[in-house]
Amino acid sequence: MMKITCIVGSPNLKGSCAYLVDTLINGISNSAAIIKKYCINEIAMNYCYGCKKCYENGECVQNDDVKNVVLDILSSDYVVIAAPSWWADVPAQLKTLFDRTTPYGDTNPNRNYKADKPIKGIAIAVRAGVREQENQLILNAIAHYFGHLGIATVERISVRQTDKLNDLLENHRAEIQQVFELGKVIGKSV
Repeated sequence: MMKITCIVGSPNLKGSCAYLVDTLINGISNSAAIIKKYCINEIAMNYCYGCKKCYENGECVQNDDVKNVVLDILSSDYVVIAAPSWWADVPAQLKTLFDRTTPYGDTNPNRNYKADKPIKGIAIAVRAGVREQENQLILNAIAHYFGHLGIATVERISVRQTDKLNDLLENHRAEIQQVFELGKVIGKSV
């Protein structure tokens, strides 16, 4: 059975990133896929201590939700991360998840967990401004994260000039449809 893990990288659960993730899930919905959705502000996690203990035994010294989230990611067929641009970077909450994934990334010679099958990644960036370059920074950050987990980025979606959900709904019907259709394609591959 296909598994899809989605991460809303914005703490705004009623914002554009959440809407786009839900749109993709709605596109998939007629399938028999297992879909896990995480909202970044609902994941119990602390900052990385930088202690590098995980390089000794492949485990983080902290006991919170991060390991379970990463194990869901590593057992997925698709991983979707949607993030807004906050000062030309992903929000601190999402960056914290990225940092805390050190025990499971390919830079850790003693990691205990890794994907046992190919995983496809979908990166979505949303920003209020007009410069595409800033969204590319966000998409690159997500793709970089995917790369360290052995996830192949297969789709990069950029949405600009979207400060509020209404901006997305009124001005970006094509991008919303693109995300929905992507969900349908994923759903058909189940």
